[in-house]
Amino acid sequence: MFDVIIFAAALYALTTETIEDAFVLIIYRITFGKKNVIYGLVSATATISFIMIILVLYGIPNLELYSEYITNGSGLFLIGLGGYWIIRFWLVRRRILAEESVDSKTSISKSFASFVFVFVELLEILAILIPFTLANYILEVSLSSAVSIIASLGLVFFLGKKIRRKMENRLTQVKLLAGIALIISGSVIITQIK
Repeated sequence: MFDVIIFAAALYALTTETIEDAFVLIIYRITFGKKNVIYGLVSATATISFIMIILVLYGIPNLELYSEYITNGSGLFLIGLGGYWIIRFWLVRRRILAEESVDSKTSISKSFASFVFVFVELLEILAILIPFTLANYILEVSLSSAVSIIASLGLVFFLGKKIRRKMENRLTQVKLLAGIALIISGSVIITQIK
């Protein structure tokens, strides 16, 4: 039976994450260059897809016994990452920590940095998907994934060019909002998925 509460929780978690990822990819494009972001996105997507395929084909039946631990681990990962981004925002704002600059990096290190940053963004999505999948909310997660992807792609296509200039040097602000959303998502995953 379709669970509306789980659908709403998955929709919130995935939509906030994919929209945040859309903004972050705009910032990464400014920072690393379009070509490096495309390389990073393709390689990180391939890596995460490979992990998800292995989990679905071979791991999930063996992981069902540990689903409560995995759910709590995913929730704690999201809460911890959200806390990191909030703390980082305040440290940059107080000028205790400088915003990262990649201007002097070579093209290879920009490509690798782009891969790492995009990989972390996709890990956040994976940490959201795995608990819902283990709890057999496949229909709810599939539908919420489709809606969130359409929302983030629509945002990028319709607003991408207009906001690109405004997004420059705004990574910490976007990550502050993402950090809050990650903490909420992690808390929902821990408390609602059984």
